[in-house]
Amino acid sequence: MTAKIIIFLVILYFVFEFGKFAYRYSHLPALPAIDQSGKTFGIGSAIRYIAAGDSTAVGMGASTTENTYPYKIAEDLAKTNTIIYKNIAVKGYKTKDVLESQVEQIIAFKPDIVTISMGGNDATHLVSKKEVLKNYKSIISKLKEATSAKIYIANVPNFNGASILPWFYIQLIEHRSKSQNREILALEDERIKIVNVHDFGWAESPYSDRAKTYSADHFHPNDLGYQNWTNAFLEKIHTQF
Repeated sequence: MTAKIIIFLVILYFVFEFGKFAYRYSHLPALPAIDQSGKTFGIGSAIRYIAAGDSTAVGMGASTTENTYPYKIAEDLAKTNTIIYKNIAVKGYKTKDVLESQVEQIIAFKPDIVTISMGGNDATHLVSKKEVLKNYKSIISKLKEATSAKIYIANVPNFNGASILPWFYIQLIEHRSKSQNREILALEDERIKIVNVHDFGWAESPYSDRAKTYSADHFHPNDLGYQNWTNAFLEKIHTQF
């Protein structure tokens, strides 16, 4: 009898957590649309910069286009260069989608700089770690072969603080991404820089309170969160530009 009660309570807990998730997801406040049209700005020698990836590269959760991390990177580079900027990111994309739908667009753009943030949707959908790493390697291989660009790719992001997800699901995602991120970080070389958005800046004020870095959807970064991502990317970019 005791075992049946425990099983019933566990099931009830899971039903409650996922019911809470479904309710909160269906009542999310509207997020601003992020303009992805190309833009040229700045002064100096020309740099062609393209941003790709998932909703974090789109900038879901940011208050304006100007507060997305790719745009902030473009603005920083525009201080000393003319930036020809394009953003082809798509909400919901997994690493497979980036490989199949965005790599050729990146190559066609003939970029000098590429930034990609991906892996988050693979993590929440529990895509196998082997497949994710294979996709990272394929993307890197194709871009290295077909472009001369400097390439900056984020690892799997940190979900601690993403309170729309049940705590036990966050723990599962984090457990899986721990070893996966070590393998992704090992892909870095002279041209390929892996940006450790999972760990960057979290111990520093004002980013130490992770709850303050999430948007109203309790899943994507807000302006403060994206500033942290910007800092992480620029730390790598400034070593080469």
